[in-house]
Order: sequence, then structure tokens, then C-alpha cells
Amino acid sequence: MADIHVTYYNVKGFNSPSKRSQIFSLLRKSGSNVVFLQETHFKFNCYPNLSYSAYPQWYHCWGSSSASGGVSIAFQKNFPFKYATHVQDPDGRYIMVKGHIGPQTYTFVNLYFPNSKQVQWMIDVSPLIASFQEGIVILGGDFNVALDPCLDSSSHKSALLIRALKALGGELWSLHLVDVWRSLYPDTLDYTFFSHVHGSYHRIDYLFISKTHLHLCRNASIGSLHLSDHTPISLSIAAPQPVPKGFHWRLNEHLLGDPTTVGKISSLLDEYITLNKIPSVSPQTLWDAHKPYIRGHFISISSHLKKCREKQIDSLLNKIYTLEATHKKTHLIPYSILSLGLN
Repeated sequence: MADIHVTYYNVKGFNSPSKRSQIFSLLRKSGSNVVFLQETHFKFNCYPNLSYSAYPQWYHCWGSSSASGGVSIAFQKNFPFKYATHVQDPDGRYIMVKGHIGPQTYTFVNLYFPNSKQVQWMIDVSPLIASFQEGIVILGGDFNVALDPCLDSSSHKSALLIRALKALGGELWSLHLVDVWRSLYPDTLDYTFFSHVHGSYHRIDYLFISKTHLHLCRNASIGSLHLSDHTPISLSIAAPQPVPKGFHWRLNEHLLGDPTTVGKISSLLDEYITLNKIPSVSPQTLWDAHKPYIRGHFISISSHLKKCREKQIDSLLNKIYTLEATHKKTHLIPYSILSLGLN
């Protein structure tokens, strides 16, 4: 069985070409098959041309009165998702897409909660989700509140009363949905958002799955805060049947602008012609055989350069992770101090 990789990301604006390029690079590197984006900030009926070949299939939702919200769901190229139907919010706060991967039905739901009255909003949206959902349900959302303040907030505080948090959790439970990351890591402290105003970390971004399919989850992870004020979160689930992968090689034209690469290829071509230009080999055979020979060397050079570049990126990201982890620890209020304050 193959894995399906789902990534959720509150990007806080997706109109900038340079930012889109960075996020697309991150998604491509992570191998995400399904992408949930939040706060795209697309204006009503006007969004940029997302002509990124790796993710050609998009479903957008934006508000009519403001460009501050907006949610999108995208599917990777060659990912065998067969679209069936979708519904979207006129205010740009949710989009639901349903379709099939092989014989299995999937429902993908992307929610962007308001900053206040989250419980009432969820009560209004729950019946829509319940009537639309079918098969394996994957729901991602920026809840704008930590569902469990003791574990999901470094300050152990919440803007909502415990009664309201229980009501919000009850709505999710009524939809038979469970928090994947917390189910896999019940005691781990990690966060998806840093509040500069309050100087505290919170886990307010979530991925849920229908509880009858929790056993399909391989892993879940929380990324870093280097492209947005929210971290990306990812989920890998086992697909009921293999997801085929396609590959079509294309020359990276940037290599032709590198003098070192051009010199090496020219030298290899000279060597190839010297060794193989003999009377028993026809010009057509010589021409046909040189293409896979040179292609193999281009792939080797490209792979080497990619590994060097990714090693440098990984080194920088590891430094970010280390600094971020240290920063989170310095902003964590110990339970002992909290209890003294409460007393």
C-alpha cells in the first residue's frame, strides 16, 4: 500500500510570486499529494495564475467583502484523484472537495475559523460537513484557538471558557473526527503559531481524520515558522490501493548556463565520439545512442547539484528548528508556577 501525503499550511498571503515559489518548492520537496492552504488573501473572483506544473488541480474559495481570508485545496500532478463535487463558503471560510482514489471515496475539508465565536460558527458549519462527508474524511483548519490549553498553549491559557472548548470538541466528535497529531503524540508539546502580542506559542492549526480510519495514519509532523507566522503540518496515511507514480525527464536548462557543466558535457561528448565513431557504427546509431548517454550524465550532474543545495537548505532549517525549539522552551510557563499563580 502506498502513502498519501497531506500538507496543511496557513500561508498568510499567496499573491506574492516569490512567496508562492518558496512554498511550492517546500511542497514539492515534501512530496505532498494533497495541499490545504489558508489565508490565501485572493480577492473576489480574482486570483493569480497558479501555473505550477506539479499542482495543476486547484479548488479556491474567497470572500466577497474582504481579501483577508481565502482557502484552497490543490492536488499533485499524476495523483489519481477523480473529482466528484465540491461546496464552498460565500464568505471564503471553508471549501469541501469530494472524489475518489481508486475505489475509495475521500472527502477533503479546509476550514478557516473566525477570531471570535468559534463555537457558534462550528455549530453552523457542522450540519453542512455531516451531509457532505463520505468515505475517508480529512479535515484541516486554523481554529484560531487551542483546543487543549494545557497541552496546546505555552501559557496554558485560552480565550475561550472550558465550557466553550468542550462544546467545540463535542461538535468535532459528533462528526466522528479525531486530532491526528495529538492521537499519535499524546504527551508531546509542540506548537503551530507564535503570538508576538502575547509572547506565547499555540497549536491552533489541526488535521483531523475520521476516527474509523485513524489506523491508516503513518505519521504526522509540525514544521517551522520560516515562511509564515504559522507552521505547515503534515499527515501521511496508507492508501487502500497503490498510488501510481509517473516520471518524465526534462533537461534542466539552467545547467546550460553553468560553464563548469557545459565544459564537462563537451568533454564527455568528445570522448564519446572518439571512442564510438568507427566504420561498423552508423551515424544514426551513433546519434541515437549518444542521447541516453548524455542524458545519464545530465541526470547525474543535476542530482549532485540538487543534493548539495538541499544539504545547505537542510542545514539552515536545522538551525531554525534548534533556535525555534529553544525559543519555545523559554516561553513555556511551568505547571508549578502556573499553579502558584492560580492559588
